[in-house]
Amino acid sequence: MRRRPKFTFLILQVFFLATSLSARAEELDLKPDKPVDAEVENLYDRLDQQSEDQYQQTTQEVKQSAAPAETAPKKDDVEVDKLSDLARLQAFEDIAVIQKRYLPKTQRFQISALGFTNINNPFFNNLGAGLQVAYHFNENWGIEGLGDWFGVAARDVTKDLENKAEVKASNTVTARSFLGAAIKWSPIYGKISLLNKSIVPFDLSFSVGGGLTKTDVSGGEPTVHLGTSQDFAVSKSWSVRWDIMWNLYSATAIDENGNKGKLAQNDLFIGLGLSLYIPEATYR
Repeated sequence: MRRRPKFTFLILQVFFLATSLSARAEELDLKPDKPVDAEVENLYDRLDQQSEDQYQQTTQEVKQSAAPAETAPKKDDVEVDKLSDLARLQAFEDIAVIQKRYLPKTQRFQISALGFTNINNPFFNNLGAGLQVAYHFNENWGIEGLGDWFGVAARDVTKDLENKAEVKASNTVTARSFLGAAIKWSPIYGKISLLNKSIVPFDLSFSVGGGLTKTDVSGGEPTVHLGTSQDFAVSKSWSVRWDIMWNLYSATAIDENGNKGKLAQNDLFIGLGLSLYIPEATYR
């Protein structure tokens, strides 16, 4: 009778051990592999979707950044006719282009008429008129023929000396005309603003040559000619110009006793005139 409780207790221990092993076996069972694989696949799907979304977003941003340059409405063109129009341009967007040459000269004749006066004779004015004909081989180089004719008029100071001090002044050498030729070089061109309302193209030229100066005494003195001129374009055929001319020569002079001798002479003139360019320009 005393052994039965021990046997019963043993049976209960075996039962509880079997139950524990069964529960443990359920926890360690490898059959739930399929749900775990499904979760991993879902994780991959989510990562793929994120990559796709990121790619779509990047593509959209690239398209949007390119869209303004392609679809932006075109601004009205701004015409620049005068200097103040530059203020209407948009910075770094609109560009004002001023053509290289407004008044082309290549293979064209330039016919100029001038009026001028001397600026280095304190007692007499040499008022005169001149005609110049130039041919331009290109925009920088040309040849020029010159013809100038002079008149002589006493300045006010000379008249005062004669009338008030009874001192008679006379020219030792009086130039009457100059005929010559020169090589013309035009290295400088540009544009300037006129009263901040218009832009005027110009060319600055230099010339060197020679010729003969006729005086009251001599029919022709060998002369070195130097000059500079600036042309302001009015159109592609006309320009306004100013000139500075410097003629250097050894002139025959007669003194008070009637004796002839050589005298170094230089005549400096400033002139203003118009130029006509032919034939008509079909380019620029």
